[in-house]
Amino acid sequence: MNLIIFLVISTAFLLAVEIIKRKFLLSSSITRRVSHAGAALIAAVSPLFIDKNLIVFACFGFAGVMFISRRFTFLSSLHSIGRKTFGEVFLPLGEAVSAAIFLPQTVAAFQYGVLVMGLSDAFAGFVGEKYGRHQINIFNHRKSLEGSLTFFLTTLFLTFFFAPSFGFYLIFIPLTLTLVELLLGYGADNLAIPILAAFLFLSYVH
Repeated sequence: MNLIIFLVISTAFLLAVEIIKRKFLLSSSITRRVSHAGAALIAAVSPLFIDKNLIVFACFGFAGVMFISRRFTFLSSLHSIGRKTFGEVFLPLGEAVSAAIFLPQTVAAFQYGVLVMGLSDAFAGFVGEKYGRHQINIFNHRKSLEGSLTFFLTTLFLTFFFAPSFGFYLIFIPLTLTLVELLLGYGADNLAIPILAAFLFLSYVH
């Protein structure tokens, strides 16, 4: 029953974002990041209600749906953007792999990883698109210093929120994740960040 509720909530959220986008003619870059953040928040609370195997199953299922949707573009709120990315497919895959590795033993590490992936990346995208004046071209994908700074500050806040005490890791972990996010393109950060963030959390914080 909890799995059904999880799937219904996740699906309803994606459909609601799609409907709002079409009704109010919102930019896909905005709705994509709202979906990104919302998916991370839903994933972060999911271990409190459903077990590891169901989370992995559900996330792989959503990855399949995103792949099909990408091919036929029936979720314009996620796919209609002006750059090549597979982030909408990598996002649930990153959640699935992270859940398979870190749950159920270390729920906090899993939550930290998916929230960094969801919130830090979404906020960085918003700021980078609106205020990004200093562009960086790395491996044929463009990022902005303003967006990377936002990613670092958001991750710093999340690390401080999850960390039980002060330590050098408060700077080291956000800085490492920011550099990885800066280097990875085509949405691959959505796959790598939750796994790496959870691993760093376990190594230096937990």
